[in-house]
Amino acid sequence: MLAHARSAIEALAIMPALDLSAFHLAILILSMTTISIGGWVWETIYCSIVERRPVRRGFLFGPSCPIYGSGAIIVYALLGHIESPFVVFAAGAVLATAIEYATGRVLEKRFGRRWWDYTGWPLNYRGLICPIASALFGFFSVLVVFAIEPQLILFFSSWGEFACEAAATACLVTYGADTALSSFVHSASGNDGRITLRR
Repeated sequence: MLAHARSAIEALAIMPALDLSAFHLAILILSMTTISIGGWVWETIYCSIVERRPVRRGFLFGPSCPIYGSGAIIVYALLGHIESPFVVFAAGAVLATAIEYATGRVLEKRFGRRWWDYTGWPLNYRGLICPIASALFGFFSVLVVFAIEPQLILFFSSWGEFACEAAATACLVTYGADTALSSFVHSASGNDGRITLRR
């Protein structure tokens, strides 16, 4: 058991240098955008079924939940070199949970609202995180590292440098404009309650 724990810690500590070329960063931005849109689709469908009515998910006006995409890219950047699915599951669950908690606290402090709420779920902490969600994030981390992101890299690499960089720039401009507008509108609307997520 101790040998497995030691090898896991060593794998986490030895992280290769990231490729920070414009082409590689563009691919990561496009991957983040794709996963963010996928996360929005997932949450919208799931929450609409649970609520039994159409539910609009996310902080932004556009069809995107960036917490999924940014979390996935952070997980891939930090854990993509690890070969053990078990280590990726555990480390990804911890990392993604930390991201979810930090994001939830920032949104709550800044806008006085919640975009999800685990209150009532077993062992939740302040309604912002819970073990069930953490386990799902761990599973998603394994999918990202071993299946989703490698395929997205292959797909976007086939576009060529110019197309990837142009598309990534368009995505960043769109996200920047949407974030600014959404922040303005949410600030102007004040504290009008929570948007709960009963998963």
